[in-house]
Amino acid sequence: MKKSTPITAAIIGCGVIGPNHARALELDGRAALKWACDIDAKRQGRIAAPKFTRDYREVLADPEVDLVCVCTPHPVHAEVACAALAAGKHVVCEKPLASHPSELAKMIEAAGKRPDLVAAGIFQHRFTPFARRLKTLLSGGDFGRILQASVEFRCTRTEEYYASDAWRGKWKEEGGGVLLNQAIHTLDIFQWWLGGDPVEVDGTVARRRMACIEVEDFGEARVRFASGSSAVVRAVNDGVSGWGVDLVIEAEYGSVRVGDSHRPVEVKHQSTSLATELWAMGQVRLDGIRMPGKAVYGDHHALQLADAVSAILEGRKPFVTFQDASAANAIVLGMYHSTAVGGAVSLPLKDYKTPVLPLAP
Repeated sequence: MKKSTPITAAIIGCGVIGPNHARALELDGRAALKWACDIDAKRQGRIAAPKFTRDYREVLADPEVDLVCVCTPHPVHAEVACAALAAGKHVVCEKPLASHPSELAKMIEAAGKRPDLVAAGIFQHRFTPFARRLKTLLSGGDFGRILQASVEFRCTRTEEYYASDAWRGKWKEEGGGVLLNQAIHTLDIFQWWLGGDPVEVDGTVARRRMACIEVEDFGEARVRFASGSSAVVRAVNDGVSGWGVDLVIEAEYGSVRVGDSHRPVEVKHQSTSLATELWAMGQVRLDGIRMPGKAVYGDHHALQLADAVSAILEGRKPFVTFQDASAANAIVLGMYHSTAVGGAVSLPLKDYKTPVLPLAP
């Protein structure tokens, strides 16, 4: 359903990422921000909006609100997003969509019941020219059959970081650690390039060094996809690396190695012109306008919010739907469940157990 009148937006959650959404909407210019909402009254004023409330239901009751950006802590995503869709609001929800498989299923079901509404999951790194072009080439068979693939993600999250919010680092409040909160961006773009549709995960997560958390600071797994291809994934909060990515896809006709900020480090292909084109796409930088929040997330929130607004105006699906955004989410939850049950698990999960992770000696 197309929207012809000006779009009125609301942001629910005024923590770290909420201001990114506000700035992205401001840059786009086609949506006017009316509401900011957060349960913490001290955050009033962090996002410049005419109205502020601590109760998201007040936002959803406003008939003028068309678009809701869900920027709350993870365990609240499903509750707020499903309520917003039921209230007839378009939704953009931050990653991860959910911290439990049942919540993930509810969100996809809620979006399915309202095909007239935009339900977009944030994975802004899909919007770079290089990411899109590589996806097109891999999907179109230009690289041939994928022979092997792997990704390693490294980051540093300190005790101070986990102390910055009461919900961080706990299974009930955050739902996971380095995989669910930090590495999921890289896991998403990786599985998207490989064709998506993960069907099996055999993984292990552990708590190797962080005494102040319950969740994992390390994880590794083999993931199998419906296409028959498989990949090895590894993520670690090692305390020394800062942020780093090493992603490799080897195929019949060439290979790609991707590094930090998901930019190419090496491109090989039997067609020199194709390799040159893809490398050139990797040098294009669209993040010249600095966004608030953490620089490591990049500035492509503006592109993804612009896509959501365009989808509302044009009556189409967003580039990253809830269903699209659920794949990386499911892989991570599969790794947790695989650890808890001690073996490979099929996706989508029918049961779910969070692992107990004693601190490694």
